[in-house]
Amino acid sequence: MKRELAAAVAIPIVLAVLFLGPPLLFNALVAAIALGAVWEFYRIAEKTGHPVAKTVGLAASALLLGGAALLWGPLRFEMSGNVVEIVVKSRPGFWYAAGLATVFLAAIAPMASRVPPASALAGAATTIFGVVSIALPAAALCLLRARSPRAVLMLLLLVWVCDSFAYYFGRRFGRHPLAPVVSPKKTWEGSIAGLAGATIFGAVAGTWWFLPELGPATGAAAGALASTAGQIGDLVESLWKRGAGVKDSGTFLPGHGGFYDRIDSLLFAGPVLAAFVARGL
Repeated sequence: MKRELAAAVAIPIVLAVLFLGPPLLFNALVAAIALGAVWEFYRIAEKTGHPVAKTVGLAASALLLGGAALLWGPLRFEMSGNVVEIVVKSRPGFWYAAGLATVFLAAIAPMASRVPPASALAGAATTIFGVVSIALPAAALCLLRARSPRAVLMLLLLVWVCDSFAYYFGRRFGRHPLAPVVSPKKTWEGSIAGLAGATIFGAVAGTWWFLPELGPATGAAAGALASTAGQIGDLVESLWKRGAGVKDSGTFLPGHGGFYDRIDSLLFAGPVLAAFVARGL
């Protein structure tokens, strides 16, 4: 019951922000959820014994997500009857400098925190990995929103269709474990069914309302590749949780786990779909 109630509240809010709000509002929502996921990832890492520089990692993630929110979410307001739009242009030098600063701070953070030398490398690497594996791919959702709210909805439904086909088909016909050590209940039969369902949905979405400019063939390819990446993303998070001995990344959503649990597939599928729709942005 908690799971259904949480979904009944969260889904309308997300859809309202996506379709009724300005792009910047949706981008801010993405940034907040991604930062929550980064925090949960660092908590998982700490349970495995890695001393993470959480402040550095969260600050770098916020900088990256804030840049993406402004880059793909122009500010629009009315002044003296005229609509004024402020667009932030991409500055490669800025992103490069921000990346170098993050690496530098993550490298010296173990010394500032007096972390034992034997754990310093693992702590610095884990801090950087939280940024590049969660905050960076989450920015792809901002790019998709800049193209169209329908592109974001297509991504959400692709992941949902894949998960649903994999779950129900695997539960009924699954015989061969996909990754028995990481996720014992997942099977090859379910995974293939999820791929097939997402491919069909991608072909439909590339023909009909979602992104008809893709066409059925490109839509099917996008569905197949994005859903495959999404399944890998789910297994990757399961691997981290298995190593830390935890069931869920957090407890924010009753019955659904934490932020990271909800977006693990999107973090891998989002950049793949963005690659198909990024033309012209």
